[in-house]
Amino acid sequence: MIKTLRPAALGGQPEIARVHFESAIEISDGHNLMYSVLMAKHYARNVFDRELHDRLLNAVIEAPAEYPGYTLVNTLAAIEAQKLLAESDEFF
Repeated sequence: MIKTLRPAALGGQPEIARVHFESAIEISDGHNLMYSVLMAKHYARNVFDRELHDRLLNAVIEAPAEYPGYTLVNTLAAIEAQKLLAESDEFF
């Protein structure tokens, strides 16, 4: 995530961050939905990719939050995803 704090033009490395986000999602077998929210918030917004942003967040909202060990974080991820989607028009 730290690689996304600055845009590429200012020395950030968003593509390296993308690889890390994708790895985190894969390692959790897609069960930890917060990784998708963080990817949308920190990567997709950084590179102004609204399609990826909205796709990730809609997938989080549609996914069931209940999964052993992830229910709380997934519930919080769904709440954050709804908030970020509501801000999409203003951001993009």
